[in-house]
Amino acid sequence: MLSDGTGKHSPGCLDKMHHNEQNYNETENVQQTAGQTGHLNNQAQKVNDIVGEAVNQPSAEEQKRERLREILRDTRIRTDTEVPPEEYALEVDGKGIFARRDIYAIKAKQKAGKTTTLKVCIAALLLGVMFRVKSLLEKPRILFFDTEQSRTDSKLILEDVARLTGLESEIIDNQVILQSLRRYDHDQLLPLLCQALEDEKPDVVFIDGIVEFVASFNDESESKELIHELLKLSDDCNCAIVCVLHTNKADEDHNMRGHLGTMLAQKAASVLECKKERGSSVITVSCSEARHEEMPDWSITFNEDGCIVDADEQRLQLIEQRKAEQQQKRQEAFEKEKQERLEKCLTILRDKGGAVSRKQLTEILVKVLDRKRPTVSSYISEWLKDKAIFEDSNGFIQASTEFALPY
Repeated sequence: MLSDGTGKHSPGCLDKMHHNEQNYNETENVQQTAGQTGHLNNQAQKVNDIVGEAVNQPSAEEQKRERLREILRDTRIRTDTEVPPEEYALEVDGKGIFARRDIYAIKAKQKAGKTTTLKVCIAALLLGVMFRVKSLLEKPRILFFDTEQSRTDSKLILEDVARLTGLESEIIDNQVILQSLRRYDHDQLLPLLCQALEDEKPDVVFIDGIVEFVASFNDESESKELIHELLKLSDDCNCAIVCVLHTNKADEDHNMRGHLGTMLAQKAASVLECKKERGSSVITVSCSEARHEEMPDWSITFNEDGCIVDADEQRLQLIEQRKAEQQQKRQEAFEKEKQERLEKCLTILRDKGGAVSRKQLTEILVKVLDRKRPTVSSYISEWLKDKAIFEDSNGFIQASTEFALPY
C-alpha cells in the first residue's frame, strides 16, 4: 500500500482501496448468488428426476400384467423343454406309484385295510422290497400324519413295520416321522404339515385321514383350497403326498366322500383302492384311476399270528372259486328259467284239453313268453327232443305221460 510517509494513507490510495473493496464485495455477492442458484438448480434437477421416475413408473395394472407374463413365460412347455422324468418312490411289477411333486389317493370302505396297506408301503420303502412292492429310493425319509387313530394304534403302525421288516427301532425312527394328531383341530393340521415338511424334508408323505384337514368334506371352496395347497407343497418340497380317504357308505358306491373326494380324484395322479375279498381276510389293492399306466393288483392278509403276509396266491384261488360259484349260479338260473317255460307249455296243453296243434301252441307261447316265433319254435323242438312233449299222428302236440299236469 502507498503511504505519505507519516504512516497514513494518501487520499488516492484510499480511493483505490475503497474501489478494490467494492469490487471484492461485488465479486463475493456474485459468487454467493451463483452458489445459491447452483444449489437451487441441483434441487430442481433432483425433483425433476423424482417426478420423471414417478411418471415413467409402470402403473399397478401394468405391473400385474408383467407378473402374469412372467408366470406364463416360466410355465410354457416347448418341444425342446427339458423336463426330468417322473421319480417314483415305489413300483409294483415295474409300474411306478407315488412320484415326487404329485399327490395320490388311497380309498376304501371303513376297516377295509387302508392302514394295513400303508404299513406294507412303509416296509417296502425301508427294506427295499416287501412282497411285490419295491422301493425305488435310497434311504427315503417318510412323514406319516395319523389324524384318526389313538396314540396306541399309531404306535402299532411302527411295531407292525418292525415285525414286517425285522429292522431295529433306531433305523425305523431315523427314517419314519410318525405324528399322532387326532386331538388337533382341522385348522391346525395344515400349518403343522407345512412346518414338518420344512423341518423333516421327507421324500414321501402319508396322510391317514385327509378329511380331518377340513371342517366339512362337502365344502367345495375349502376342498379346492386344500387340494391346491397340497399340490403346491408336493411341488415345492419335492415329495409325494399320499392322502387316505373313505368312500361313500353304500356298498355299490366306490366314490370318495364329498367335494373333497371329488377334487382329490380329479387332481391325484393315481387313485388306489383297498377292498376286502368277500368271505375272507384278504385285502386287495388295485388301481381304480390312473393318469398313466395302472398299477397291477396285489394282495395281503394276516396269518395265524396276526402278521401281514402276501396273499396273491390266495386271491387267485378266491377268484377261481368265485368264477365257479358265478357259473353255478348262472347254470341254476338257466335251468330254472327253462323249467318255468316248460311248465307254461304244459299248463297250456292241459287247459286246451290235452292236445294243441303246433301252430296254435306256437302262437300262444309267443304271447305268454314274450318271445319271437323262431325262439318259441326252438323251445318246442327242444321239448320234443327231451320227450317232455310229443306230436301225435294227427299233428297235435301232447304232454308226455311223465310230464303231463293233472287236471
